[in-house]
Amino acid sequence: MSLPTTRRIVTGHDQHGHAIFDSDETLTPANPLDSTGGPPSGIIPGFTNLFRTDGVPAKAQGPWDDVHGKKIGLVSPAGVYARIVDFPPTGDAEDSVNIMHRTQSVDFAVVLKGSIKLILDEGVEKTVREGDTVVQRATNHAWKNVSNENVRILFVLVPSEPVVNESTGEVLEPTPTHLLEEKQD
Repeated sequence: MSLPTTRRIVTGHDQHGHAIFDSDETLTPANPLDSTGGPPSGIIPGFTNLFRTDGVPAKAQGPWDDVHGKKIGLVSPAGVYARIVDFPPTGDAEDSVNIMHRTQSVDFAVVLKGSIKLILDEGVEKTVREGDTVVQRATNHAWKNVSNENVRILFVLVPSEPVVNESTGEVLEPTPTHLLEEKQD
């Protein structure tokens, strides 16, 4: 499966405060489960990590950590994440990758190419098409590409406060994403 590349341009400042180009690179989608950053295969989505801020509000000056090709969780309380995810068609294949999950974040999603199903609790679903946007507020959800083409979505994930079940007071915990993260020694 060949997924399109993404050109990422990052701006910054020189020591005199003048705007400069810090980086101009072509990024390739990586398998989020592969520690080497290898390409995705089968029904595994391709992640292109674009940028992660260092805190909120974001620091717009000084060095930045390039997260492209690194295994990082879906979201972190330490900053805002931006990534492109390419969802390959799943057809009738058993899908143990694109599972129901919850992030502790408000997510902004823009479908750049294709159409995909967004599935919520109790199997409630909507088809989201090219150009559509979704604001996801820490809900339990899954994405399923039932088309015959790759679907590309731009995500911006902003850390949020925990969601609480108002009837019980229970905190709705985010889904663990240890498979996506680098192992800490």
